[in-house]
Amino acid sequence: MEQINRVEIRGTVGFVRINDFDGNPMATFSVVTNYVYKGRDGNGVVETMWFNVSAWKRPQSLQDFSKLQKGTVVHVLGRMREREYTSSDGTMKRISEVIASKVTIVESEETLSPCHVE
Repeated sequence: MEQINRVEIRGTVGFVRINDFDGNPMATFSVVTNYVYKGRDGNGVVETMWFNVSAWKRPQSLQDFSKLQKGTVVHVLGRMREREYTSSDGTMKRISEVIASKVTIVESEETLSPCHVE
């Protein structure tokens, strides 16, 4: 049986942070999505969800990360990962994040500008 860990989200970028690890640039950013449905009372309900996204790139592709800004609409393909780390106050924290394999800047519904992650 094949196992699948695949995530696809389209939403608006919140924060963006670009780091360099031994010549390998990495972007971490948040993406917010809204899911709208009718509640039991018939009124609209908005369910908002924030995703943490990590994207590694080759150094020559770093200029693509400059397109990631707060408010940009993106389409992200990737996989979910959960990890633990020790915060600055010494407590263990657990985080779920999307490890992106492809990030596309959505300029309009008809025009997509690729920002591929390799």
